[in-house]
Amino acid sequence: MEKDFKKAIEKSTKAMKELEDKVEDIAADLSDSASKLWSDFKSNFADMNSKLNKASEDFSKAGDETTLQAHLGAMEAREKMESIKDDVSDFTLKVAESAETVFDTATLRAHLGKMDAEDFWEKRGKGITEEFHASKESVEKLAVEAIGEITSFFGKLVDEFNDKKKS
Repeated sequence: MEKDFKKAIEKSTKAMKELEDKVEDIAADLSDSASKLWSDFKSNFADMNSKLNKASEDFSKAGDETTLQAHLGAMEAREKMESIKDDVSDFTLKVAESAETVFDTATLRAHLGKMDAEDFWEKRGKGITEEFHASKESVEKLAVEAIGEITSFFGKLVDEFNDKKKS
């Protein structure tokens, strides 16, 4: 399971980096509001990347508690991705089409999504810990699925970005 977990994290990190590189290539052409929004998204990506890397490190350590932390970190990264998913998708499509649009609403939605994700972990963290102790395998599966969703999401955005730029 450790090999699958680490491989899934590597794929997610690569997909996230690929999208970031695509947008960075044209970042100089973005409007000021789009540049600010991109900066906010990059900060969220860095946070997700940090959580995934920490999860990978924790998974390598012995003991149920560090394994739990690895799985929780992966699921937390997925929740963060979920909180900005729609905004990042909209942003990527607009950037790929070279649209210069006001992004204030998207910035607000991203911030509210971040707050929702933080509330989720504050309320559900203890329950997930209890579930882990009751069913370690179930939590491991959830963590791998969470990482798979992250990979899929960023891979899809890269594909859409490439398709729109070709048009």
